Amino acid sequence: MTHFRPYQEKLIQDLRESIRRGNKRILLCAPTGSGKTVLFTYMAVEHAKKGGKVLILTHRGELLKQAAGGLEYAQLITAETREIDLENPFSIGMVETIFRRAGKLKKFLDSRTLVIADECHLENFTKVFPFIPETAAVIGATATPYRKSGQNCLSEFYSDLVQSVDTPDLIEQGYLSRAVTYSVPINLKGLRKSGEDYDTAAYYAENKTYEGVVDNYLKHTPNGKAILFASNIASSKEVCKEFQNRGIPAKHVDGGSLDRAQIFEWFSGIKSGVLCNCGIATTGFNQKDVDTIILYRATVSLPLFLQMCGRGSRVIPDVKNTFYILDFGMNVERLGFWQMPRTWSLKKQQKRQKEKGAPPMRTCKNCEALIPAKMKVCPECKHEEIKAKGKNESVILEQLLELPPSARNKFAKTAPFPVKVEMCKAKLVNPLYVCRTFTYKEEMREFQKAMGYKNGWIHYNKDIYERLH
Repeated sequence: MTHFRPYQEKLIQDLRESIRRGNKRILLCAPTGSGKTVLFTYMAVEHAKKGGKVLILTHRGELLKQAAGGLEYAQLITAETREIDLENPFSIGMVETIFRRAGKLKKFLDSRTLVIADECHLENFTKVFPFIPETAAVIGATATPYRKSGQNCLSEFYSDLVQSVDTPDLIEQGYLSRAVTYSVPINLKGLRKSGEDYDTAAYYAENKTYEGVVDNYLKHTPNGKAILFASNIASSKEVCKEFQNRGIPAKHVDGGSLDRAQIFEWFSGIKSGVLCNCGIATTGFNQKDVDTIILYRATVSLPLFLQMCGRGSRVIPDVKNTFYILDFGMNVERLGFWQMPRTWSLKKQQKRQKEKGAPPMRTCKNCEALIPAKMKVCPECKHEEIKAKGKNESVILEQLLELPPSARNKFAKTAPFPVKVEMCKAKLVNPLYVCRTFTYKEEMREFQKAMGYKNGWIHYNKDIYERLH
């Protein structure tokens, strides 16, 4: 019997409810590390029990083996496959293989009653849809249902999106690790782009950024088990060599590496070291003890950013519940903290992040962690930033007594945190109104403490608390 986490049970319930409403093509959205493979394996087994036949589509060999892990008798369809058993209820295929051989596989595809697409946000799944019979149900699974301008919109292929859990929820419930971010400012102005992303290789080489990467690794995450993401092979090899020269175990892997399996086996067995890669360890790479993510590239892609950071988010009970992001591409400042809440849509939202913008950030002067600008106390080292005061706060409060409530509210909206607290204590403004001016949950927790409220106060006002980042 499969035992699910509460949020997984909710996702399954929501999927069933969507099917009851008549949807046959549904996108399942859940964060990296939430157990999507477990969910769609369960769905495949349940469907087969009712006489159905399932095809699971994936885009990489590592994901093929991972998906097959939960289905003992599944047949794998790769470029080397010559015969296909039409009666086998479970088939797992490489999407490119299925597309290239779609004509020869027509009878097989017509026999499938459920198709599951793993990492369905990738556009190469799009070309397989015309060959899926209309009678088959389709469930796409991804942490990042996002399509860029120029790509087919996901709403063309799916009629409903199920998302009932987000990254902050899983962190709070203890199912994902919290992230601590360190960022090294670089000047991206004038850098040319490779495709739609910045080409940082020449900049990093010219400025010897690879030396700074090792310096920061030793400073912030010494002895960490790290995955480094580079924008190209040469850049990955260059920083890998620097790690090795400094006595740190490191290996490079890319799509052309003939010894990929051996390198992954090496990385699985080490306690400390760095896997430098280009385009390999982004999706479906599940190594729970990774505690450091090094972004040795600059991307404008929110899905890619989230997928890279998510490689470090797994939890090991009583061993690991925190991971570290070393950002050398201003990615967090551009796209927001990895742990921010995000609501997805089937429609294209390529301008959404630009319009909303990443929240203001600052670097803690004590520990150098990147934190929300509004936080007076660093959540990592508890250092409190003290700013020079202007007018005496008691004078400000006396002046506010003369103002009408609407003017007090307007003042409280942008007032410094200590002033907001004093205004509430002096009953010049409603505490719940002040809480609505916050951006982060940490601010509301600090407010509860500053006001002397009991711990249950936030629970009674959770409608406000849950809207905060």
